[in-house]
Amino acid sequence: MLCALCLHTYMYGAQDSSRVQLSYRLSGVAGAMMLDDKVDPWIGKTNYFIGQKPLSGAEFAVEFQPTGRWSSMQEWNNSSVGIGATYIHLGGSPMLGDAFAIHAYLNQPFYRAKHFAIGLRPTVGVAFCTKTYQNTFPYDNPHGWQVYQVAKDGNGDYICNWSIGSVVNAYLAVDLFMDFPIQRGFDITCSFGWHHISNGSVKHPNSGYNMFLGEIGLRYTPGQDAVWCKHHDRTLYEYPETHVPKKLYDGVSKKWDVEMSITGGVKQNYYRDNYPKMQYFAAATFGIAAHWIPVSIFKIGGGFDLFFDDYYRCVNSDFATANPDARVTYFGKTYLKESNIANCFRVGFSVQPTFVIGKLSAGIHVGFYLYDPVKNLEPYGDAYKADQAGTPLDRGIFYTYDFSKASNYQDGWCYTQFILKYRVLEHLFVQVGLKTHGVRAEFIDAGLGVSL
Repeated sequence: MLCALCLHTYMYGAQDSSRVQLSYRLSGVAGAMMLDDKVDPWIGKTNYFIGQKPLSGAEFAVEFQPTGRWSSMQEWNNSSVGIGATYIHLGGSPMLGDAFAIHAYLNQPFYRAKHFAIGLRPTVGVAFCTKTYQNTFPYDNPHGWQVYQVAKDGNGDYICNWSIGSVVNAYLAVDLFMDFPIQRGFDITCSFGWHHISNGSVKHPNSGYNMFLGEIGLRYTPGQDAVWCKHHDRTLYEYPETHVPKKLYDGVSKKWDVEMSITGGVKQNYYRDNYPKMQYFAAATFGIAAHWIPVSIFKIGGGFDLFFDDYYRCVNSDFATANPDARVTYFGKTYLKESNIANCFRVGFSVQPTFVIGKLSAGIHVGFYLYDPVKNLEPYGDAYKADQAGTPLDRGIFYTYDFSKASNYQDGWCYTQFILKYRVLEHLFVQVGLKTHGVRAEFIDAGLGVSL
């Protein structure tokens, strides 16, 4: 669906050009799983996930060059968008298996010379994993796989895939790429960067995979003319039947916009909370933001976010008897002595840089909480001791915490959101988002928004 939207966006933008300029890229992929007990303890603690072989695979992609209504992208060193398919063999362990990803991306060159270009390639898509917790659990389980038992061997190593709980997952990547034109229509291309696969806490366990991957391959652009020209002090490729506009920057219709959105989703929180039946918790976000639009491909601004996470109405198992009507959690991260709906709400402010590609936009929001009752309930040990002493925690907006352990022990005051929007009407868009603390996902949500 994501790739279809990307393709539709390009076709809309190029409908007034004589033809669509395409490039085809085929690359080999190699890399390693990123192991760090502070970032991902489940992967970092098991020898099975080191793997006997490096990660390997291949990627094929189709890229759409800036033409027609997208001619303004030439002002950004000939930025381009693409859709791709990636296969990754996840090392030598039978517990890891393989991953197949379908994704869309933006090629944003930072510097381009006659025989060299370097830039950034953010990617978002969907990954399908062949090995999950459910199909690698080795024992007969009379209660069903929902119990999420931790299976270990005699050495204390995990003998099932404790990192991936679902076949369908989100696929995120950020790569630094380099291109080397070699002759008419052909480029050698290479890249390296961070790649991530997880389901955003929709289904546990969900440690996910963090990978460092590199690629090297060949790009072919049919009909590309190996002529370079200088225009407005910019170095540009020339393509047959593609005009360089008299005014490279086509301007923007307005300098500011205001957006409002409401989204919702569901999440699981802890593997032990799914017995005797699977538990899902509602999550939602309401946002309002204003953005400055300096150029047609990019905007930046800030906004307020109201978050709701129904998990925080649970009570810890130690207090289940005193709260017979409340849902119970065995997760010892948040000190939840009583069921209180006020704990479910948080309010934050975020900075929102956003790339705009036709009807599609993608942004990374980085924010801090203005109102957050959970901050005084984490970590569990600190909140418990303070409550027993009769002096509950009373933190301000900013306070010291270990960011590398965010979401394992406490969320902290900083949050991030990865946001993808598609404009279906002039003032209406659909939105998908992933909210995280540190490298751990809190929830994925989707919904609608309006732009004024």
